[in-house]
Amino acid sequence: MSALGGMRTPRRPVLVMMAALVMALAGCEYGGLDARPAPASSPVSPAPRSFEENAAEVVRLLGAPASDLGLPSEAEPAGKLSLVLAPGDYVVTGACAGVYGAKLTIVKGEGMPEASSFECDAALDRFVRHSGGPITISAVPPTGRPSATGVKVRPNTDRRASELEDFSEWSATQLLPYVPGESRGATSANSTAAGSLQAEPGQYELHFVCSGPPGAALSAASWAGAEVLAPVQVICDGQVFTTTLLLPTEGVDLTMSPGGGPDGRFAYKLVPAALNPVPPGSAGY
Repeated sequence: MSALGGMRTPRRPVLVMMAALVMALAGCEYGGLDARPAPASSPVSPAPRSFEENAAEVVRLLGAPASDLGLPSEAEPAGKLSLVLAPGDYVVTGACAGVYGAKLTIVKGEGMPEASSFECDAALDRFVRHSGGPITISAVPPTGRPSATGVKVRPNTDRRASELEDFSEWSATQLLPYVPGESRGATSANSTAAGSLQAEPGQYELHFVCSGPPGAALSAASWAGAEVLAPVQVICDGQVFTTTLLLPTEGVDLTMSPGGGPDGRFAYKLVPAALNPVPPGSAGY
């Protein structure tokens, strides 16, 4: 018995080895395929729109039936309108799709092209005063198809835009000719208005003209606040009022008051005294 008992193999080391094997397998299973991070999916880019889809977007942006628009065709890749308009104020609109932006060009008769660049996220409106006759309007993208552009024209219904154009045309024709070294401005109002002109210290001639009300009170001060022209009444009959100003410091602020009533238009300029003698017929009262 003692001999047989001495030949028995101890069982404790076998149990230890089995436990170690289980732990090793468990470690391998923990780091298996299920624990690997999933690969990041690539973003899917939207498919580019076709020419027909871009043309439909242009029609939507212009907000009018396709029959009333200048749209691209097989023969003409850019949206274009060539027509004859009666004298009047109009609004020209351009739109594009399928590209970042485009260029809107307006040619009145045989005149020079008037071009404006715009982006395709919204339509572009341009006020146009036309003296009547042929006009060509086009919107051209920087690339060809599948991009699309379109144009339309309609009578202007914004009274303020027409009034602004009236004033712009009026002020451009006042106080001519232009003189080198002059500084000029213009404004309109039916109450007290202000204007400011850049000028170095020195002696100047102030040229002033107004229209609309019967007359306007005019005064001037330097930017530092010194009075350089006491209030004077000027007749608004289209005649140029001229007076001499001595600026002790830089700049001049003008104050014009039509005294209520109709809107007044005022144009004014400063000319160095040595460059432009006081013209005959200067008006004031």
